[in-house]
Amino acid sequence: MLRRLLKSSVALGLSKSGMAGFLGSGRNGGDAPLIVGYHRVVQDFDRSATSSIPSMLISARMLEKQLDWLGGHYRLVSLQEMGQRLEEGRTAGTAAVTFDDGYADVYENAFPILARMGIPATIFVVSEMIGTAQSLPHDRLYALLGRALSDAADPAGMLAGLHDACGRRVPDPRVLTRATRTNFTALRLFLDTLPQPAILAVIATLESRFGVPSGDGDRALTWEMIDAMAPSGVSIGSHGRTHALLTHESQERKHDEISGSRRMLETRLKRPVEHLAYPDGRFDSGTLIATAAAGYRFAYTVCGHRDPAFPLLTLPRRILWERAAVDGHGGFSAPVFDCLVGGVFDRLSRCRKTHGPGIDDRPHLRAEWSRTA
Repeated sequence: MLRRLLKSSVALGLSKSGMAGFLGSGRNGGDAPLIVGYHRVVQDFDRSATSSIPSMLISARMLEKQLDWLGGHYRLVSLQEMGQRLEEGRTAGTAAVTFDDGYADVYENAFPILARMGIPATIFVVSEMIGTAQSLPHDRLYALLGRALSDAADPAGMLAGLHDACGRRVPDPRVLTRATRTNFTALRLFLDTLPQPAILAVIATLESRFGVPSGDGDRALTWEMIDAMAPSGVSIGSHGRTHALLTHESQERKHDEISGSRRMLETRLKRPVEHLAYPDGRFDSGTLIATAAAGYRFAYTVCGHRDPAFPLLTLPRRILWERAAVDGHGGFSAPVFDCLVGGVFDRLSRCRKTHGPGIDDRPHLRAEWSRTA
């Protein structure tokens, strides 16, 4: 709470003095537009956070406050219009709203707000999840790790055993110790080091012991929900076929995840799908090549890294959640939000992911790139 109070006080001074924009990286991140991203939208954050990943949640009430602030400071446009503005170099004063993963609660809790406020939005969906009762891998693993950590006599040894069973080098003991602190830190251990087939093997091992998590609340959108939102300005983008974290996958799987999702969505929607959000914002050389080959015009990350050879395929977003901009009492703080979207805090939360060098420094991919250019 003390940290929140200090942050809120500093933000208030910067916002009122007009220094927020001066000290930050710019509300539009230099030459990039302001694009915000959300995941799940729930009615009761505290209740949902007991069983779901907290940083992926925002309450409907907090979402409305954030959107109201954005609407008062920007012209909120669709990603289609933002794309046109990007190509013409005139994004100043505009912002766009997106949602990742395609949870049903976006339809249930966010869509009424968007429709009432007249705000367009894009939902990046995992194409194979639409209309199914299956939870996404990260949601399943998060729930299972919570049970495993509370049950294990030796949490670090348990995590090392799961990791080793996948044929991977067991992480440094210090990494394992950090991973035992919460089921979220344990989740990051696996997501940061294993490809999706290995993660699914870990899930299967844990489910054989603890049973299948209920998945209560993390249902995917149905096609009926998607169709119902379209007339109100809610469009669909791709988030891959299965939400595989692309930097861990083979080039063949990258192409399959990225191209396969676009084909499936366009077949069902009967219109072009030109926007892709990389799962967890992760991209590397091969991912960019596969995205260009699939024909996407725009692709989005969750950090400020841009690839000079693919500027429109490495567009940054600011990912928001319930406590992204709160005061010392947990309520919405307009000054903190102003500083957040203005980039004042960017230096304190730099992306530590490896994204790879520019295309000119990747001779082994030039041939593939030349076939797609």
